[in-house]
Amino acid sequence: MKFRYKVLFTNLILLSLGLGLVGYLMIHKNFELAKQTQLKNAIVQNNLVQSSVEYELLQLLNSVSDNSETSNNNIDNNNAEKSSISASSIAAQLPQIGSRVSSSVRSRDSFFYIYFDGEKVYTDDKSDARIGDTLFKNLTTGNKNYVIKEESQKHYIYVTSQSVIDEKNLWIVSKCDASEAYTLLDEQINYFRLIIIVILIAESAAMYFISRYMTKPLEKLNHVSEEIAQGDYATRVNVKSHDEIGLLAQKFNIMAQAVSDHVDELNDMVHRREQFVADFTHEIKTPMTSIIGYADTMRSMELPREEQMMALGYIFSEGKRLESMSQKLFELIYLRRHDIEKARVHMADLCAEVVKVVEPAYENRHLTIETEIEDTVLTVNRELLVTALVNMMDNARKASQEGQQVEVTGKFVDKMACNILKDKTDIGEAESTDDGKCMRAYEICIIDHGIGMTKEQAAKICDEFYMADKSRARKEGGAGIGMSLVAIILEHHNAVLSVESEPGCGTTMRILLPW
Repeated sequence: MKFRYKVLFTNLILLSLGLGLVGYLMIHKNFELAKQTQLKNAIVQNNLVQSSVEYELLQLLNSVSDNSETSNNNIDNNNAEKSSISASSIAAQLPQIGSRVSSSVRSRDSFFYIYFDGEKVYTDDKSDARIGDTLFKNLTTGNKNYVIKEESQKHYIYVTSQSVIDEKNLWIVSKCDASEAYTLLDEQINYFRLIIIVILIAESAAMYFISRYMTKPLEKLNHVSEEIAQGDYATRVNVKSHDEIGLLAQKFNIMAQAVSDHVDELNDMVHRREQFVADFTHEIKTPMTSIIGYADTMRSMELPREEQMMALGYIFSEGKRLESMSQKLFELIYLRRHDIEKARVHMADLCAEVVKVVEPAYENRHLTIETEIEDTVLTVNRELLVTALVNMMDNARKASQEGQQVEVTGKFVDKMACNILKDKTDIGEAESTDDGKCMRAYEICIIDHGIGMTKEQAAKICDEFYMADKSRARKEGGAGIGMSLVAIILEHHNAVLSVESEPGCGTTMRILLPW
């Protein structure tokens, strides 16, 4: 079931219960008020009949006593005494008295009964309904009992009052029609049913459109989630509300963007791996083809000594290139999966060690190294940083012509320079300075004046197996992995690498190490 229908049915149920409860209380209250009004009218009618009967009895007693002395002859609500007329004579006169009272005080839809000494002596009710003993239980002079009974689809109120004559009970029972209250109750119930049906229909229509409007952003969210599930990661939710649904849409868009970025990263990683496998296969295939070719030539035919040495030289150089490639690949894989240990190192000593390592290769090319190192102590991994600088120095050697100079400098700079350098080719991630203050960093520059590179080439130098000049790199024994290894090492040191190069003018590589 859709959420909007749940909202609709929930509101209908709650509204029905609320209206039903309010309607019940109001109708019940109105019915009780109408019933009390009918009861008061019935009591008034009973009082009127009782007083009229007592007055007629008083007139009878006065006429019978004639000229004889009477003392304290009183008929009231509390007592009536008689000294000169018998109870049987009173019982005989009560039907006539009742008839006169009926003709004078009886109203429409009201009747009365007269009981004397427990016997019914008069009634003007043609139905002569059976009253029962309930009305006479615990009845005392001055009090009244009443009961509501249904007769012939009508409701009547029976009210009983008591007087005492010659120590015998005189009961006056009035019967008044109370059907008006019950008719009003039925009319109110029917009217309320009609009202509640109309209200529920109107409320259903209103709530349907309101719930549809309110859940429309959720439908959009659901539609977008389905599109994302089908692979369309560029889809976003366009919800402009400022409530919880709008906030949910914003968070969903943020989540979708994160998923999209992650998928792009995964796709890029898969692409890079596929490219890595393709490049690795190609890089292995080239030296292996040379090795197999020369070995097969030497195996299948007799070659002059000079040609044998040349073939063995090719086999040896290509084997060394495979060895270098495998070693660097191992280091690359290891560094990507493991953390490194760091220690405090003097940078002047570290740079001197790098120069000492590459110096023989530079001398073979008649290249000179100019160093200007400002000594300081940094917390680094000495062996890995030496490896990174040696690879960078080796690239500078390969790019330089005989007789040229390569410069190596080390000095302190403001760390705010990182923000400028990262606009160029950066590898590592420098620690951010949230407050914008200048913090110091140690900069190592390796500057050559060789063949240089284009910006496109400089942006790819850290990709695995990338070589700006493949023929020259292979001739020099390069495998295209050295700068990838440099990038991983600098990343472990939270360092930034920038490359500035121009074809024919040389290349400047800067490393910023946090201090």
